[in-house]
Amino acid sequence: MYKRVMILKILSSALIQLLFLSVVFAETPAFQLLTYSFGNRSAAMGGTRAVDASGNFDLQGSPASASFVENMQIQIGVVNHLVGIKGYALGGVLPMDRHRLSAELIYFDYGLFDKTDIVGTTTGSFGYHELASTLGYAFTFSEGLRLGARIGRFQRVADARTVGEFYYDLGAIYHNAEDSLTLGLYLASAELGESSEAFPTQLRLGTSKILSHLPLRLNLEGIYGFNQRLSFALGSEILLHPSFKIRLGVNSNRFDLQTGVTESDFIAGASAGFALEWQGMLIESATQSFGAAGWVSQLSLAYRL
Repeated sequence: MYKRVMILKILSSALIQLLFLSVVFAETPAFQLLTYSFGNRSAAMGGTRAVDASGNFDLQGSPASASFVENMQIQIGVVNHLVGIKGYALGGVLPMDRHRLSAELIYFDYGLFDKTDIVGTTTGSFGYHELASTLGYAFTFSEGLRLGARIGRFQRVADARTVGEFYYDLGAIYHNAEDSLTLGLYLASAELGESSEAFPTQLRLGTSKILSHLPLRLNLEGIYGFNQRLSFALGSEILLHPSFKIRLGVNSNRFDLQTGVTESDFIAGASAGFALEWQGMLIESATQSFGAAGWVSQLSLAYRL
């Protein structure tokens, strides 16, 4: 009986923190790691993840986008999240003729929580963590059409209790280099088998286009969520130089937050960042606004071997 009460207290403490985050993200309290854009390109461009034909690996983007990577790439990233949460990522792509293999390891550390006994006395602390490890495959199906799939294992650890679930992603990208037009369809975070909790599955449909007379790329994406909500994301990439880009974006988080539109909530969903390529290295940064909850910053470094 005592052990059961302890487990309930641990889970309730973690749930309180995750319920706060659910308001911030306008998502389910579970599987928060899978709903967040760890790729700095997508994060800076409003969260548009369905379309990327840049040739650089974008973490948690469409698995089909790996087919545009020409050389072996390795990427590391760090996220300074809200309420002291830290995120870390490691990913890479291995090209093989028309085929690409990719792998990602993504980790959220929610910090320490108080552990109490049956009468509410603090007896110590425990950690709360989320981890996703994935393997992906992408290939060129025909001229202009790329397909990809990814299978992942999600794990959540609270104190000594571990819960694990399998999931998969599917992606298709059509790219017309002559017209600088790209279309993408991305099914993200679909549960593989049965899960005790609802997965944050999303169906994303997006397009990307470089404007004819301006050094500007525009991304537009519609997202249909697991909770039957439709949202959108709009991103732009200012091509100042082949080695330097400025990125801006906005999404519908402002309208999804159920806190009313206060002065600080007004810019919720806004994002910005940059990309700098230098001697085979790619440095990317992104900053996102979650309104009154605060700002999230992240940085990544990719290297072509």
